[in-house]
Amino acid sequence: MASRTLRIVLIVSLALNVFVIGGLAGAAIMWQRAETQRPLPGIGRPARLRQAAEALSPENRRMVRQSIRATAQSLRPKVQEARAARIDTGRLLVQPELDRAALEAAFARARAADIAIRTGLEKAVIDAAARMPQSERERFVEALDRAGAMRQPKDPRQDGARR
Repeated sequence: MASRTLRIVLIVSLALNVFVIGGLAGAAIMWQRAETQRPLPGIGRPARLRQAAEALSPENRRMVRQSIRATAQSLRPKVQEARAARIDTGRLLVQPELDRAALEAAFARARAADIAIRTGLEKAVIDAAARMPQSERERFVEALDRAGAMRQPKDPRQDGARR
């Protein structure tokens, strides 16, 4: 009886080990894929811009990517500034006594940094587009639209009219 129990325990242990090893391998693969697809921290738009650049010719694609990469690197201090301001807003919101002036100032710092980031990225796109022929710019616009960078938000009033 002991040998049969031992055999069952070994088979169950082997099956569990196979599942654990498979789960770990799958998690490692998913982690690696997520790392390669992750955009720059704090900057969501460059990922859409790089995705849209895939529709361009190789030399224009390289130019757009280099322009976006250089701009994103130069904007890192603004990204950190925006992140710090958001952290400050969170810290201020949970204080027992709400300091409205400090909270408004923290939101204003985050907003200013966000505007500077967007302005920098838009300037990079303008600079890159200025060096492209019209046919490439048209393909770039179509690709930006497909990537969702140029979609208009839904008007909530239209949803109510349909009901």
